[in-house]
Formats: sequence, C-alpha cells, structure tokens
Amino acid sequence: MNSTTVFFAQALLVIGVPYFLWRVLRMRSILPLVVVQIITGILLGPSVLGEWAPELWRRLFAAPQLGALSGLQWLAITLFSFLTGAHLRHQDDAGTRRVVLWATVGGMALPFILGTGGGLWLARHAASVTGPNSNQWWFALAVGLCMAVTALPVLAAILREMRLSDTALGGLALSCAAAIDGATWVLLAIMLIVHGGGDSLWAMGSLLACSGAYLLVCLYVLRPLLQRWIGKKNDDPEFHLVLALMLALASAMVSELVGLHHVLGGFIAGMIWPRQHAPRVAQQLEGVTSVVLLPFFFLATGIRLSVGAINADVLTVIAVCAPIAIAAKILGSALPARMAGLDWRNAWALGTLMQTKGLVEVVVLAVLLDAGIIGVPAFSGLLFVALGTTVLAKPLTALILHPSAALRFGWRLRADS
Repeated sequence: MNSTTVFFAQALLVIGVPYFLWRVLRMRSILPLVVVQIITGILLGPSVLGEWAPELWRRLFAAPQLGALSGLQWLAITLFSFLTGAHLRHQDDAGTRRVVLWATVGGMALPFILGTGGGLWLARHAASVTGPNSNQWWFALAVGLCMAVTALPVLAAILREMRLSDTALGGLALSCAAAIDGATWVLLAIMLIVHGGGDSLWAMGSLLACSGAYLLVCLYVLRPLLQRWIGKKNDDPEFHLVLALMLALASAMVSELVGLHHVLGGFIAGMIWPRQHAPRVAQQLEGVTSVVLLPFFFLATGIRLSVGAINADVLTVIAVCAPIAIAAKILGSALPARMAGLDWRNAWALGTLMQTKGLVEVVVLAVLLDAGIIGVPAFSGLLFVALGTTVLAKPLTALILHPSAALRFGWRLRADS
C-alpha cells in the first residue's frame, strides 16, 4: 500500500469503528461516544491490534505510517479547546451563583489537595511514575490537577442522553463544569509557564511577560474587534466559521511561539469569541470535531498506552488515584452544594456528574506527558482512572435520581422536569 492508501485506511478505521460500535451496536445507551473513541484508540494500538495482527498493525499504525496524522491530531485538540472556551463563556448560571461557586470550589479543592498528597506518595514509592523533566512536587501537583478535572463536553453529552440538559440539575452541572474547565486550563498554563522557565529567572520572566502580553492583546484588542466584525456580518454563517477557524489557528500558533501549548491558544480563542455568536459556531464545528477529528488524537493516545506493559507502578497509580477521583470529587461537590441550599438528592447527583473526566483529562495527560512532568506508567494509570470515572458518572447519577428505574431499565431514564 502506498502512503495515500494507508491514510484512507487509517481514517476509515479511526472514524468508523468507534461510531459503529457506539450507534449501530447501541453502546450509546451505556457509554458516551468519547469513551468509545478512547477505547478504540487503545484497541488500534500496539497493545491489542499490534498483538493480534502485528503485520497489519505495522502496515497501518507503526510510527513511520503516522506522519500524516500529526496535523490532524493538533487540529482536533485546538478546535476542541476552542469549543470548550466558547462553551465556558456561553454558560448562564443566573440565579444559581451561590451553588455553582461553592460546588466549583469544593469540587476542585478537595480532589486537588488529596490528589497532590496521593501524587507525592506515588512519587516517593513508585519512582518510574515521574517524568524525565520532573521531581516529586511537580508530579504531585500534576496528579492533583488531574484529580480536579471535569470534562464539560462529555458531561454535556451525558446530560443530553439522560434528558437532563434542560433541568435545573443539568444547568447547575454545566455551569460548574464550565468553571472547572476554565480553572483547569488556567492552572495548566501556570504550571507549564513556571515549569518551562526551569532554573533561569530570565527565561521564566520572559515567558511570563510574553504570555501576559499575548493575553492582554486577546482580551482588549481582538475581542472588541471581533464584536465589531461579526456584528457587521451577522447573517453570514460562513464568515463566522472561517473567522473562528482563523482565530483558533492563529491563537494556537502564537501560543506555541510564546512558549505555551496550542491547547491553551485554542482555549483563549474560544474565550474571546463573542458570547452571543458562540452557539452558531459551536453547532458548525462540534460534529466535525467530535466525530471526525478527535478520533485521530485518541489513536495517538492509544499508541502511547501499552496494556501489555501494565506493571506494579501502573496498578499502584490506579489504586491510589481511583478512590480520590471518585470519592473526593463527589464529596467535594455535593457537600458544598448542600450547604449552599441544594437538596440532598440533587447534591449527590451533581457530585456524581462532576467526576466525569473524559476528553479533558486525556488532553491534560497528553500535555503533561509531552512536558515530561509525568511518566508513561502514570499516564497509563491515570488514563484508566479517567475512563473509569467517566463510565461511572451516568449509572451512578441515574441510581441516585431514579433508583428503581435504574435497576429495572439499565439507566435509560427520562429525567424529572
């Protein structure tokens, strides 16, 4: 097969297999599409397909065959982060600010603190989990950040599947997840800036100055210009789409030049996109991004994960982090929400929804692995934790809201109004 044939064979498998499993085989009643895409990426990696059909895997997915996919992976994550930023600005939490504030702070603080403690213990007792450019404290902070993550896009999909999107609980969950997503990217940016500065105060100062200037230009120059330009082309969806793509790509490029990550550039571009025009652009981009482009990123993630290489350190990461990711996230969100006035049932349901990590966690893990802050065993263990918590979010929430229906109908529920 020539390189063109290989590319189309890769695309056919990477895009078609997860969607076929999710829709045709009715896995969507159990799992969100993003979870099936992540699992498919693992199945197409060296751990499964590489073991079952090594010659086929070598022809399609060995390192020399993946060069054409790099750009698609970068584009997928940049557009995903743009959509996350646009969703963040579009959330409306009017009348629920107190509950959102308390649940957001608690839902980040408790997992972060316990995760940092767990990460410090892991770094001291499982040396291979730390990255080549890291130390115990950097690794511990990275684990804390991963424990604090909630994935807004995956949560939105789960709420749609459970018919909770238009309920008060759904609105609260989306608002909390949006705030947590924003805080996650900010904390990740700070971590990359400080970590990238190394021991050189001049390098760190230069990075901070360039990053600050970049952010100020985006907020106080580009955002007003966008309001003006889009206002003049209010009835031209094609203009909106092209402008959004140019903004996301340019912001990703500049963020890389500054010394940040293109994920952060895409997120900032989404943040400054005019709020009133975000739904239209999101509708144009979300289907292509989530169904067509993101599977290429998950393929790269699956190739990095070797199921056959699961060792004691990977299992230790799972054993330490899974209870923190589940219990700390639920308690950290539910108890403050109850203190802020939410009833117990909805407070617990909010907590179970907040443990959805999914795609955001995978992106954060990939960034931390590329930066050398976490090692491959930690990446593998935390990826399994992210999958597990995302799978659990839907059935646990259904069990809390409708215990008898959840047991009888397998969690395919109609939400209360």
